[in-house]
Order: sequence, then C-alpha cells, then structure tokens
Amino acid sequence: MSKSVLVLLLLYCSNTLVAQTHELRSPDNKLLVTVSVDEKGVTYALSSDGSPLIRPSNLGFSFKHQPSLALNLTTESVETNNHDERWETVWGERRFIEDKHNALTVNVKETGASERRFSVIFKAWNDGIAFRYFIPQQQELNRLTITKEHTTFAFDRNFRAWWIPAYRNQRYEYQYSESALSSADAVHTPLTLEDDDVVMAIHEAALIDYPSMVLKNIDDNQIIFNADLVPWANGDKAYVQTPFFSPWRVIQVGTKAADLLNSDILLNLNAPPAPDTNTSYIKPGKYMGIWWEMHTGEKSWSPGENQGATTERAKTYIDFAAAHRIDSVLIEGWNKGWEGEWWKRKATFSFTTPVEGFDLQEVTRYAASKGVTITGHHETTAGISWYENQMEDAFAFYRDLGIGSVKMGYVGTRLEGKEWHHGQFMVRHFNRVVRIAAENGVMVNAHETIKGTGLSRTWPNIMTRESVRGMEYNGGSPDTGNLPSHTVIIPFTRGLAGPIDFTPGIFNFDYQKHRPHNRVPTTLAKQLALYVVLYSPLQMAADLPENYEGHPAFKWIEDVPVDWQSSVALDGEIGEFLVTARQDRHSENWYLGAVTNHEERQLTVSTHFLVPGKEYLVTRYEDAADSHWRTNPSAWQMKSQRLKGGDTLKLNLAPGGGAALQFVPL
Repeated sequence: MSKSVLVLLLLYCSNTLVAQTHELRSPDNKLLVTVSVDEKGVTYALSSDGSPLIRPSNLGFSFKHQPSLALNLTTESVETNNHDERWETVWGERRFIEDKHNALTVNVKETGASERRFSVIFKAWNDGIAFRYFIPQQQELNRLTITKEHTTFAFDRNFRAWWIPAYRNQRYEYQYSESALSSADAVHTPLTLEDDDVVMAIHEAALIDYPSMVLKNIDDNQIIFNADLVPWANGDKAYVQTPFFSPWRVIQVGTKAADLLNSDILLNLNAPPAPDTNTSYIKPGKYMGIWWEMHTGEKSWSPGENQGATTERAKTYIDFAAAHRIDSVLIEGWNKGWEGEWWKRKATFSFTTPVEGFDLQEVTRYAASKGVTITGHHETTAGISWYENQMEDAFAFYRDLGIGSVKMGYVGTRLEGKEWHHGQFMVRHFNRVVRIAAENGVMVNAHETIKGTGLSRTWPNIMTRESVRGMEYNGGSPDTGNLPSHTVIIPFTRGLAGPIDFTPGIFNFDYQKHRPHNRVPTTLAKQLALYVVLYSPLQMAADLPENYEGHPAFKWIEDVPVDWQSSVALDGEIGEFLVTARQDRHSENWYLGAVTNHEERQLTVSTHFLVPGKEYLVTRYEDAADSHWRTNPSAWQMKSQRLKGGDTLKLNLAPGGGAALQFVPL
C-alpha cells in the first residue's frame, strides 16, 4: 500500500470516528429522532414506524461580526430523561392535559481554538417532536445579532400542503392554498402536510423574544425548507442575550387529519404560569357588540350622523345581552381618533377619551346594573410608539372602570411604517401588552398581531387571537368574502396555533344593500356549528340584536359553552368536513359541531364519547331539506331525540352547511 493511500485511509477513518449519532424515541417507540454530529455540523432526522419523514437536516446559527456556529462540531455530552405529568388548565379545550414525553439534550462544541458551545434539546411525544437551541453565556457568545438560523426541514416526500403566503401586506389574513409542497415558496406556520398514511404540521412554540419562523423553500421544485426568521427593517434577524433559549420548532405527526386537533404539544412546550399568577379575573365567555354593522356598511366608525358607537346603541346591545346570557359587549369606535379613513393614516387615537356622542362612564354603569361587562377596544393602526406612550394609562383606565377584557387591533401593512407584524419587534411589544394587561386584570383578544405559540399557558390572560382571515371578510372584502371550504381548512391549519376569534353567529344573510357582492358562505346551521369546531374561550355573537331577537335558533348561542372539560375531533378531512365533540367544563352536557365545504354530505357519527349506555336528550339544530349556502342559507330545522351513549347518529349537511347538537343526560 502506498503512503498516499494510507494517509487517505487514515483521514477517512478519522472522520468516520468523529461522526457521533444519538437517538430519541417517542414513548410508544414509533417516532425516531436521529441526531448526528461531525465536522459538517449537527443534523437531525425523523421517521415514523421506520418510514422516513424528515431526511437529515441542518442545525446551527450565523451571527454578525463572527463566524457561523454550524460546522466543525463534536459532542461534548448527552443527557436523557423522560417526563410523565398531568396538569390542569385555567381554561381550554381540555381541563386536564397529559404530558408524557422522552427528552434528549445534545451538548456540542467547536473543535477549533474557540470551542464555542451550544445545545440542542429534543422532546418526543407519541404525536410529534420538538427541538430548540440553548446557547450558554460565553466570552465569544454574549450579545448576539443573528443573521441566519440554519434549521432545515428536508422533507422525505412531496406532501400535499395547506399554506398561506408569508411576507405579504395582510399578515396572516389569507385563504389557504392547497398544492404540492414543492409549489410553496415562503409560508407562515402552521404548515399542514398530508400523504396517504401520514399527516404532519410544522409550527413553533414559546415564541418569547425572537422573530417568528417562516418556512422558505430553498429553490424551485424542492421539498427542503429553511427556518427563515422574519427580519427587522435593517435586515438583522434577531437580537439575543445569552444565556438564550430559542423557541421550539414543532413537528406534529399523525395518521389522519383529526389527530392534529387532538394534540396538546404546543401547550406542553410552554412554561406554566408563575406560582403567584392571579387568575381570578379570567372568565371565558361570550360577547357581542357594535362591529358587524360597520363591516356591512350600515354604520360607520366615524363620529357623526351614521356613527355606530353611541350611548343609545350601546344600551340596546346591553339590554339584549342581559336578556340572553351574553356576558359582555364590545363597542368599536368608542374613543377619539376614528374620524374618516382611519386605516390609511398614522394613529391619532386617544385610549382614555370617548368620542362625542358616547358616554363611557354611563355605558359601563348601565352595563353593570344589568349584570353585563364591557369589552374594551384598542385599535392602534400599527402605530406602536403612539400606543405605548398611552398604554399603561389606558389599561389602568379600564381597570378603574371595571372593564376586564380588551380587543386589540394593529391594522396596517407595517408597524411604525417599517417593521413586519411577525418579527421580533411585534413579539416584544405584544409580550409587554400582555404583561401590563395582566397587572391590571384585563384579558386580551388580539387582532393583527403575532400568531399563537402556546403562551396562553404561561400568560392565561391571552385568551384568543385573530391571526386568520375571519368573518369580517364576508362583510366587506372586495373579493366578496371567504370560500365555503375556508372554515373546514382553518381548524387543521391556523387552529393548531391556538384559539381563533373568528366571530361566528351571523343570522341575517341579506345585507347586500351596501355590500351587493358579499355574502356569508354558510347556512345558518353551520354558523351554529362553528361555535364548537372553531375553538375560542371568548366567542362572539357577531350579528346585530335585531337579527337575533325572537329567533329560536339563538337558544343554541345562549346554551353552548366556551370552556370545556374534554374535546375530541371525531372525524374530518382537510378542506372537506369536520366533526368535533366537546363536554362542558361545568356540567355533564356534551356539544357536537359538524361542518362541510360547498358539497352536500351525509355523515355517520358514533357517540362513543358519551357515557356508554347512558340515555341523553339530543337537541339538533340542522340544515333543512332545501338549505344551501348560496340559494337558501336561512333554512334550518330543530329536532329532538333520545339516544344512548355509543349509539350512532346520521347527519345530513347541506352544501356549505352544518349541524349543532346538544346532549343532556337524562
């Protein structure tokens, strides 16, 4: 053997020896994470029952003013543990959540002179995995400007994908596209993927002081995506101070679409609230308010002849709410600054001064006399500094008036005219909002803000968010509104990020006087079913009191809870249909919602979620024989029957239709 061949052989053996592999399995052994460390860096791979899902994919960082932390690495140590816990929620889809997972921490260091260190922490449940970075404080790694996160998702196959585009002016407010994964470019998470034998969703958890993650395809016709961090206006991605924990990168895995909805990974990846956290003011409930009439053109946010927010109009809503078990009333346009086309100019709002024609003191007094609360409203038109200069006074103002809930708004294409709504700038701002709200005993309903990542476990006053193309687009969007399939896609996509303030409950489908081309793309029965299939602990009855008064179907909205003991997605296909059942947290009653897309559908549903053999009275709010979302949306029927737990139900859903069922034990 020649000397040169021997040298090459020794080099090959040396490189082979330094390649280190570590494995993590889910508790049921079906999911396998394989982590490799060598001179090419750290990679991870994921398989299920031996079938690859994610091929070896890169990890690491690049920084400004120093070398990347991604190559020439070796394993310094490895830690493993397992966890099995059952914890109670303050509110939620389930009262108790199981957290059973295995964990692996791989501590690595560079092999060069600097020996910079970082760790990658992996967790595996039966229904998915998650990983995040930890960078300990070091002389070379103190205050850092991250220019790239090297996290990669090298998918093993070209899944069917449901996605919305990132880096667009309307934030998260787009209808979902279905395509081959390779056709997606830069997309927001959650990204939902499906193939014949597997369904997956990619998202993140515990986003605290870091930009949100966009998944960006590396090139045309590829199925490899990078974790692209939403940049600051100057191009920097993230500013961090060590010791630093990144958000979790989450990969949910199931065999059918409904599995994704029955997972609690996101909440399990967030810290519990501090031991001294006050939750006494946190009350899930239903609200209505002065809002929909602006979107349909009947009223205006501006003060004057067509003003929506008047003292008299607010009292009309309060009277109806008090008579029909609605907890709170929202008044948009109550404060100064709404004049004219407010969404086109810089913020001029006062958050403590009512508009002419509206007496907030009198309205809150009147509401209290009726046993109803007022939901506050802070629209900022993306003027963060303008709002933050008033924010502490604004929340104290609400506290002193007994206003315990606020709807936030950040309408605008850029924050402060330059920053993305889903970058680190907004993450920092919103976390400050949540903290100040909590200090004043105020629940938060956030619109046009950062997506949910499970932080409602840590901060239980984060009740619900929009971060979706909601009902308002049916009111006045120039594209005429949402498609009938929209509400059977978003539970499997946006819904995986947490509660949705979609604002269902429209009963009047004839509002074309001012919006001749717009319509709500459902039947009335589907509007009722949305209270179950689209989860939120604050649910709006979005229509006007006049459209509810005397309507027998409103009893469903009166009765349906918003806080649950147990929830289960029974069956569904993304974009086609969904059947969900939930048990009231405060009684033995169960509620079921079933919805379909534009197609008529007959479903057979097992009631195995009920107590076996126990008899129940079932009240059914359903489509009529001639219901149709386009031609006859108002047609509906109500029936009653008795059944025993475990019996099957037959449901007939009209095109764009649904069914809403209440089960009361006898």
